[in-house]
Amino acid sequence: MTMRRTRTRSGICLAALLLACPAYARDALALRSPVERQVHQRNPQNRADVTISGVVEGDADLIEAKADLGPGATQGKPVDWATIAKGTGIAKGSFAGTLPLAAGGWYSITVRARRGKDVVAESGITRVGVGEVFITAGQSNSANYGRPRQAARDDRVVYYDGSKFVPAKDPIPGACGRGGSIWPILGDRIAASQQVPVCFRSASLTWTQVKNWMPPDTRLYKNLATCVGQFQKSRVRAVLWHQGESDSLAKTPAETYCKRLKTIIESLNEDAGHEIPWFVAQASFHPGSKQAAEQEVARGQQLLWERGIAHKGAVTDDLGKEYRSDGVHFNQLGLTTHAERWFKALATEYQWKAGPSSTNRSHGEP
Repeated sequence: MTMRRTRTRSGICLAALLLACPAYARDALALRSPVERQVHQRNPQNRADVTISGVVEGDADLIEAKADLGPGATQGKPVDWATIAKGTGIAKGSFAGTLPLAAGGWYSITVRARRGKDVVAESGITRVGVGEVFITAGQSNSANYGRPRQAARDDRVVYYDGSKFVPAKDPIPGACGRGGSIWPILGDRIAASQQVPVCFRSASLTWTQVKNWMPPDTRLYKNLATCVGQFQKSRVRAVLWHQGESDSLAKTPAETYCKRLKTIIESLNEDAGHEIPWFVAQASFHPGSKQAAEQEVARGQQLLWERGIAHKGAVTDDLGKEYRSDGVHFNQLGLTTHAERWFKALATEYQWKAGPSSTNRSHGEP
């Protein structure tokens, strides 16, 4: 009887010890890439090679990763365990490789390290996407001067602040102002249409003429190039440019406006090492400018479209007082209408389906 009790107690202790000591240390593998909510631009094949990199403690001879679709994801394709690095590809614990993923998400990505048949470490990221990435640039109506602030309804719409990806809730990081913008509304439209995550990175600043963005040494151009460079590996879909009001006040001629922006576009392509599509809005209206000056700037923007330098973006010159909170910047109706016009411009160029409109849905703070 005593021997039986001793064996029972020994079995309980052994079971408790096994539960207390996991088969591998889950904190022994640190991921550098990807990061939470990171969105990778999909390529023409509707895919992206997602960089998997990090550091593993101790000895490992194989790094593997897999991707699973997260709850509610309607587009994408899970990927079973695939080799990321092995043997000498793991140098002093550091590793890097790629995991091809179809457009969609969110994905949850799990990375594990093996030594022989044993798993020695594991880590993961719960939200990674392959979808659409945009750089936004221009003046105040591209930044945070709308009223009220906006917030995306779709969890797949994010902002990038230069170090992390965050839910798309205004004010958008990187832009001036503390109010609202069109980007959460546009992000929701794209996510609903394409069923992919969407990211915006802002390089906008108020009260600037196009000449203030000229390369190579102006602060605005350097910042724009930096924002694009932050996505160098996976690239971006396009630059969305909404600017021109200050040029109407400055009476910039049409050809001058066109020439200056053409120089910016060409220099950015050269610095990036590849061609980046631009969508240029028709934005020339300002209550303090004369109609003739506005027509010159609008004509300069049209020349960019006609000469194939840029695609046609949103047209906002006809949005009058009922769309504006202070005569210049957009109210809720203006923000929603502006976003709808950006979506139409992108959908026309990329042949996207319309998806549900957000015209009658408020994204603004109460």
